Amino acid sequence: MDISNLAFGPDVSHWSPVKDWSQLVGSGASIFGAKVSDGGTYVDSSFTTHRDGFRAQSTLKLAVYYHFGRIVSPSSAAAQADHLVDVVGELQPNERLCLDLEAGSWGPLLPTDIRRQGLKWIDDFFSRLLDGVCKSVRPLIYTSDRIWHAMGNPAWTLASEVDLWAPRYSPAMDEPALPYPWSAWTLWQWSDGKTPANDVPGVGACDTNVFRGDVAALEQYLAPKVAAG
Repeated sequence: MDISNLAFGPDVSHWSPVKDWSQLVGSGASIFGAKVSDGGTYVDSSFTTHRDGFRAQSTLKLAVYYHFGRIVSPSSAAAQADHLVDVVGELQPNERLCLDLEAGSWGPLLPTDIRRQGLKWIDDFFSRLLDGVCKSVRPLIYTSDRIWHAMGNPAWTLASEVDLWAPRYSPAMDEPALPYPWSAWTLWQWSDGKTPANDVPGVGACDTNVFRGDVAALEQYLAPKVAAG
């Protein structure tokens, strides 16, 4: 796939922080992912700097703040959603929240437990967001077809309210395989900095993403939705 006209930007954390905001802005980047938290208590040490740095840049259009989910118990979903919200603080109109769901999210759970508990945990996490700070803005989930199959490839009612951020590091620039509930990705993490090799000015080699559309389409995506009637 040709991504040359798509809105793009890095995914940062304390492992790959922004070193020079002017270089990042000068690269033409317009989307920005930043790690917030992990599990019930951890906070990425770079998050506040990244959040405040993003807010100071007028040309960066969209920030996605993500939480690495730890499915340690059924009751932990709402607590981890609250942890994410508390750390981020008041959301700006061009900021979105995201659950990062990867193989490490399952911890010691057995495959049968993943299938029994996984979707319910995710549902509880997003219900907390959608009933609260995300009532009027769409949150995202970062996950893959492989992870969704680990849960038994289930249908999910809330998928219609949650946008997909999908990874695929393909030298041929093949798009991600889509988890069952979604018909399209909103964000695609196309590089981890190594495959395909990619550096973002101001950051260096890092996870890099594109939006499904150019900057004008991104601005339309972020525009407030006017209720019918």
